[in-house]
Amino acid sequence: RHSSTRTALMASHVGRLPVANRHVPRPRVARRPAGRCVAAAGLDSWRVSSDRSQQRPDTAPPNDFTGAVGVGADINTTTTTRRAALTGALVVCVAPTVPEAFAKLSTTESVLLNIDPARSYHQNVPTLFAPLFGDDSRETILTCVVPDVLWFLTQNLALGPLETPIRCVVVKLEDGGLWVHAPLAPTSEFFSLIESLGDVQHVVVPTYALEHKIFAKDALVRWPASKLWVVTGQFSFPVEVSDEYVFGRIPDGVLGVGGRDGRVVFNENKAQNPPWLNEIECDVLRAGRFDVLGKDVSLYEATFLHRKTKTLIVTDCVALIPSEIPPLQTPEKLLLVGKTSTDDPQPPDTLENRRRGWKKMCLLITYFFPEHEDLVRPGLVTWSEGWETNFAAIADRLLVPPVVRATLYSQDPERVKSFVDRVVGDWDFEQIIPAHWAAPIDATPVTFKNAFRFLEDDKLDPFNEGDMRRGLKPIADSVVKGRVGFGTSAKT
Repeated sequence: RHSSTRTALMASHVGRLPVANRHVPRPRVARRPAGRCVAAAGLDSWRVSSDRSQQRPDTAPPNDFTGAVGVGADINTTTTTRRAALTGALVVCVAPTVPEAFAKLSTTESVLLNIDPARSYHQNVPTLFAPLFGDDSRETILTCVVPDVLWFLTQNLALGPLETPIRCVVVKLEDGGLWVHAPLAPTSEFFSLIESLGDVQHVVVPTYALEHKIFAKDALVRWPASKLWVVTGQFSFPVEVSDEYVFGRIPDGVLGVGGRDGRVVFNENKAQNPPWLNEIECDVLRAGRFDVLGKDVSLYEATFLHRKTKTLIVTDCVALIPSEIPPLQTPEKLLLVGKTSTDDPQPPDTLENRRRGWKKMCLLITYFFPEHEDLVRPGLVTWSEGWETNFAAIADRLLVPPVVRATLYSQDPERVKSFVDRVVGDWDFEQIIPAHWAAPIDATPVTFKNAFRFLEDDKLDPFNEGDMRRGLKPIADSVVKGRVGFGTSAKT
């Protein structure tokens, strides 16, 4: 039933469907022209070589400035979309009937603010990221990793001026059906791009984290015949509601049932076996615990191995923060964040200034309150020298994000180590696709294990103390207090 839509979309996107830019951990990263996906003929794409002996070129690829940061995009659309989000937040505060207020907003503001209807959506659950609640707009990019087998779709997750890539992975199974990992904002563009690849059979919710599960319900409405698979330990607050309410239906299966983590294995006597398990293996980690409004909540993440393409699919456990600007970043926000002082005028729109903004944005997202960002007085923030060195310490290498490492994995290092041992001991992979930052990443089990070397000794691979001190460390100390060793083995 989607054949005509699929044909039209493949034709309209034939010049913009990129083969994935490859990323490898440091010490040095080199770029080289990539082989092209069939659907991307004529498109200049760049991959990152896995040959570490090569050096990063001194100049960016020819299309780096115009392609990587979207020069020539409709700036008014981007700006007014953010204004729509702020308008929506205000309506939440003052409107006696929120849904009714947003219904009025969606029919008038989208026209007045020049929002692309294909990129518009309604978020009906309050969150901390844009739009908080209500109407907003996101662009979606579809990237081919392995032709006719593996893709990912990218949008931006925004909080004020800060933006970071968020990703959904799509695998075509042997029977031709699609396996969709962590659906993104439910725009018609997002749905149509996926439907151009085939028919969705499975929707997977791999974690408790709201940004990775909030739109699963919309995806299931769009694809009602698909099966829903969720990781164990789903919860909601401030009011506990059922999975049926959160996802619009009872899940067809739970990954890691009974509060246990470990490898999900096929059980012949179990009706809820994922039929894709012989193609996509699954391992569940109980990452840590939080006290949520007096309730003890365990947090889980499922990691997957697609055997055919030797691809490890993760959500938050590892990432690679790229030094180059991802394609969906808003230029005005990069220039704003890149200023030395909030009192400074907006700087000229140059590649150098955008890169300054990107690097500072990465530090703010990673550490919350990085070392060299100083609040001089209310309304005045300045950056001191040294921030570029601190960014270089975390860029272009596979790492466990500081917030995950400090608040979750420090609670029970032995449990996390068991998870790492299972992944590197049993699985053969050549690349990793995380839900955030860069993807795909050229990485082997050895690379993956190296990112967790701090589990052997917390003095190995430390994050900058100054960056951690003001934001993450106080948070981590309060979370981890009384949580260390919450489980003595991976089976408890």
